[in-house]
Amino acid sequence: MSKTGQTRNRGAKENPSQGNLDTFLFLPSLPVDSGSPAPPIYVPSRSPSPEPCGQELLPPLSCLPFPPPLERTQKSLSPIPNEADNLDDDSDDELDELIHHDSRSCVTEIRSWPVLRNEIDGILHKQKNRATLPLNQINQLQLIRNFATLRIKGFKRTSASVHLALSHHDGDGVYFARRVRALARHYQMYEQLPIDRRGGKRIGSSHLDDEDVEREAHSWLDSQKVGSVTSSNFCRALNTSIFPQLGIALKQPLSNRTARRWLHKLGFRHKTLTKGVYMDGHERADVVAYRENVFLPAMEKFERRMAQYHGPELKHCEPNLQPGEKRVIAQFHDESCFHANEFKRSAWCVLGSMVLQKKSRGRLIHVSDFINEEDGRLVQQNEQGQIVRDARKIIYPGAAGDPWWDTKQLLTQVTNAIDIFNVTHPDCEALFIFDQSSAHASLGPDALRPFDMNKGNGGKQRKQKDTIIPNDNPTISLRGTVQRMTTESGEAKGLQTVLEERGFDTKGIRAKCSPVCPFENEKCCLARIFNRQEDVINQVSMLEELITKAGHHCIFLPKFHCELNPIEMYWGYAKYRYRGVFKNTFADAKAAVLSSLQSCPLDTLRHFINRTWRFMSAYRQGLRGKAAEWAVKKQRSHRTVSRRAMLAIESILN
Repeated sequence: MSKTGQTRNRGAKENPSQGNLDTFLFLPSLPVDSGSPAPPIYVPSRSPSPEPCGQELLPPLSCLPFPPPLERTQKSLSPIPNEADNLDDDSDDELDELIHHDSRSCVTEIRSWPVLRNEIDGILHKQKNRATLPLNQINQLQLIRNFATLRIKGFKRTSASVHLALSHHDGDGVYFARRVRALARHYQMYEQLPIDRRGGKRIGSSHLDDEDVEREAHSWLDSQKVGSVTSSNFCRALNTSIFPQLGIALKQPLSNRTARRWLHKLGFRHKTLTKGVYMDGHERADVVAYRENVFLPAMEKFERRMAQYHGPELKHCEPNLQPGEKRVIAQFHDESCFHANEFKRSAWCVLGSMVLQKKSRGRLIHVSDFINEEDGRLVQQNEQGQIVRDARKIIYPGAAGDPWWDTKQLLTQVTNAIDIFNVTHPDCEALFIFDQSSAHASLGPDALRPFDMNKGNGGKQRKQKDTIIPNDNPTISLRGTVQRMTTESGEAKGLQTVLEERGFDTKGIRAKCSPVCPFENEKCCLARIFNRQEDVINQVSMLEELITKAGHHCIFLPKFHCELNPIEMYWGYAKYRYRGVFKNTFADAKAAVLSSLQSCPLDTLRHFINRTWRFMSAYRQGLRGKAAEWAVKKQRSHRTVSRRAMLAIESILN
């Protein structure tokens, strides 16, 4: 039985209800001499059409995989190998394979090879199509074009395919020639390349396809601390915990490479850690409440009294002040550290060479500074433009160095900054903006600290300042009265005495919880009850007290909102240039720090600050996370997020 017969038998088994061409009165071509081919005969009939049986109708005869006879007036231009004469029938089997997997309909009329070759030339000669087509499709089109050229020159199908196969292979190329004929006939019928079905989903299964395994893997990954997941500890958890828990016994434990692939499928990516918006805690309930109810409304009021810089040209716009109002200038503060041996993390090197770096990061250089839109940095200059006073403070802490940065040094720096501001902007008010670090929130030595108090009077506890009983006190008659925090004998009062004087029942309540108080309970201990009183909550830090007494304003950024402090971008700008400089000694490092800090232009600082205002505008309009970042980047030449950007975001989300 020939291969063509096998193919027909296979098709009959797959489609038992399929008819044949005799049903439609198609007759095959009669055997004729090679010199005078006869076309196939179609006999019309008036008999009723066959009843529909649900199967797909056969294509017309012109679309069937039987090659049309070739009219030739001359013999082949080159001899044909004898073994290739028997390949003509085999090509039908290869063609059946292509047609069997192609659901596209064939053309109504098969065009000649000269026309098809011109069509292929047009595809190959267009540079834009060559750039978009895969290399394998370009190779297929080249093969079909060469095959068409040989057919136009008078070669038979078999001899043309064998010539192409011999030019591509060292052997006889019988199989390659068969595939060329099948490819050429497919292009004749469909005028398209066959669909490449390689690379589809494999039949093999994975344990990750099991919903229980996927659920337990997700549960384990979610329980890990952010950044602590590795392919090795995930692999260990799968082999020692997850699989035994589900009763799955493996012949061999999963490898580290398999665990790495599973991490990709479960949505994890191994990435370089960069600085940006802190999403862990960024949308925490207490943080959002402070941002929406305290920080953003206050900044909106201050922003109305500030000079603004709009557009790519940073056009200066003065504020519209009400009678008695002064212009406000925002002073953004932050601290940053430079290490003496810091160097860039990547460099172009000749093959085999490497930049030798020191093992340690070197001594520390601590910088505390202010920036603003008006002047860039908070400095005082003389008539020649030279800096005579600078609000920046640089220290070199460590062993045998300066003391570490603390609240005392910060207060000294802020006092100097206030003096410089009063000289440079005598008719303006400063808005000092700080993040919520422990040094910035430090209270005075006599501040109310419930967790530093004893339960009873006296003992080893410090004396605290007198206070006024707040308006949220349960005993109305005591509200607004002065409460002394020491006894008549001069001892410090304890928690029990202070709360009883305020009308609280302290019987059966312990002094303090150990190790910490439950987050959801506000009456778990005496210290927690006193700590929730308004006069304790609303205590002013030493930093804020210093600034407000000088006639200026102070506000603290929401936690985890580094994007709202433009000086963070200033640090990045300076460190990028600092790390690109070789530093042999600590003196070189100190000089490089000063040079990099002075390298940032004023317009760049204004762009940094405008980006901060755009983030505030995005948060006021309800944007969060990635949506806020997208809007800020989209409106980079503006100071606020426009309505157009909001509509674009809504269209993307919807």
